[in-house]
Amino acid sequence: MAYIIIDRMEATNEKAEFIQQDNAPQDNQQPDEPREFHKEFKQRCEKEQKGKKETRIFFRIWFGLNKREIIKTAIGSFAAAFAGISKPVFGFYVITIGVAYYNPDSKEKVARYSVIFTSIGLLSLFAHTLQHYLFGVAGEKAMTNLRQALYTAALRNELAWFENPENSIGPLTSRIVNETSTVKTIIADRMSVIVQCISSILIATTVSMKVNWRMGLVAWAIMPCHFIGGLVQAKSAKGFSSDSAVAHSELVSLASESTMNIKTVAAFCYETQILEKAKLYLTRPLRKGRAESIKYGIIQGISLCVWNVAHAVALWYTTVLVDKNQASFEDGIRSYQIFSLTVPSITELWTLIPTVLSAIGILKPVFQSLDRCTEIVPDMPDNASTESIKGEIEFQNVQFRYPSRPEVLVLNNFSLQIEAGVKMAIVGPSGAGKSSILALLLRFYDVNEGKVLIDSKDIRDYNLRKLRAQIGLVQQEPLLFSCSIRNNIRYGSEKASESEIIEVSREANIHEFISNLPNGYDTVLGEKGSQLSGGQKQRIAIARALLKRPAIMLLDEATSALDTESERAVVNALESMKLNNYGGTKMTQITVAHRLSTVINSDTIVVMDKGKLVEKGSHSTLMAELDSVYSRLVRLQSVE
Repeated sequence: MAYIIIDRMEATNEKAEFIQQDNAPQDNQQPDEPREFHKEFKQRCEKEQKGKKETRIFFRIWFGLNKREIIKTAIGSFAAAFAGISKPVFGFYVITIGVAYYNPDSKEKVARYSVIFTSIGLLSLFAHTLQHYLFGVAGEKAMTNLRQALYTAALRNELAWFENPENSIGPLTSRIVNETSTVKTIIADRMSVIVQCISSILIATTVSMKVNWRMGLVAWAIMPCHFIGGLVQAKSAKGFSSDSAVAHSELVSLASESTMNIKTVAAFCYETQILEKAKLYLTRPLRKGRAESIKYGIIQGISLCVWNVAHAVALWYTTVLVDKNQASFEDGIRSYQIFSLTVPSITELWTLIPTVLSAIGILKPVFQSLDRCTEIVPDMPDNASTESIKGEIEFQNVQFRYPSRPEVLVLNNFSLQIEAGVKMAIVGPSGAGKSSILALLLRFYDVNEGKVLIDSKDIRDYNLRKLRAQIGLVQQEPLLFSCSIRNNIRYGSEKASESEIIEVSREANIHEFISNLPNGYDTVLGEKGSQLSGGQKQRIAIARALLKRPAIMLLDEATSALDTESERAVVNALESMKLNNYGGTKMTQITVAHRLSTVINSDTIVVMDKGKLVEKGSHSTLMAELDSVYSRLVRLQSVE
């Protein structure tokens, strides 16, 4: 496995050791002791994260490469270094060839040097091809490793992390797809050329000092002028890419949002406003870019002026050495020519350094996302066996606020007991906290105070992946994928047999409809199941949840967005659900609903208001109290 992924998983492995030690038999173990390990793990994770932040990003982009790829990169570096020899060699021999024309045997000498230059050209061709191939492979591999690690890290984060605007669809997609590509740009397109330029500069300087040490010292003396100009350019250009990245991210988010809601956009004739907004997103950085461009142009002009002055000094000093007989005409010109032909390598280095620095700046939020410690670890404790649950649920004095809205108290001292196998409905006005109960049962969030227990065990002590595998969820807007109906039903249950898929489809009252389709279960749905009606999509979602044979079934407003006919079909599917798992244990069913006609037959109905449980009982019991909240809701909907 790539090192970069291993770094991401090391902290998780440490936590596994903590929890496994905690699960060992102890005489005086306290109930809250597992959470002490959670705290210790979090402290360690934060400490490791701080250490990673102090590591320079330039060195971290190589961590995803294995030993074999590092060796390939080293070979590519040697090839790049050899490729840098061509210019100094040409500078060394060009004056020799010029003098050779005045010799009697000029034809033979010029022919010999021509063969030498041709050989160097062929070797440079091979070296350039090898260096770009090896660095290109290394860059592609490093980019792939980083994308895989970043995508893995993103999926491990808790739900609240995705609710942060900077982690919405546009910015997150841009971070995973676009920003990670800068790793390939740095390694494949830049590093080999940088190594080649540095090699050319070092070889030229060494040979120049060997030919005439005085001219060599002058070359070294004026070399900082070129590098200072390059560094000034790099510093001035560092902020350019960030503005472009922000504009691109905002535009991607706008494009994704408008495409996903294209029907609404078209229905309200909002295309012009969206185009104006897109234009605004691109205009803001453009205005700032004009001023920055002028500033950058002046700085670049100054640096190039310094370069020309340094070049003039070198040329002038060559003539001084020849005039004082401290160098022969041939050696003086040769030493100068070596340096002169290598100057383009320095100029190229100037253009590469700002690009690399800008690319590294773009990678900063990528590594911040990669290093982040998730607040809810999905695969801890790492128990070898799956712990089956019965479906008994209890909320003990729960206080809950959404991380994105910490000022709003959603659940206030909420307590509720749900016996295993019962069919319970939760009703109440909007904003009462009904759906939040389901979110807490799936542990999308952690409570601020109190406890959520399943089978008398704190939900935070379960392996979350294994717990969620035993909980079915049907949402108000069923999310289907652009694949076959079969694959949609067995999503998350890939090992399910054909007979099991057909069985749950019958339970969800959708088998007959699917069988009548030309391709049956192999029918490919459009994006988000756009080819199906709301009721059909909902029943496929019910079949998908049933295939898990869950101990707990959660239905979140499963019929609120459906018409009367579709609602009747979905309600019939819910009523006909088998309430027995393979082990014979009854399934606990919790339904959140606004339409009270769908919950009349529930064993128990819980009425909520402002985050509190205000009433509880069967439909007939609650209707007996004429002044109850439930009876008032029923009268408003004319259920009776």
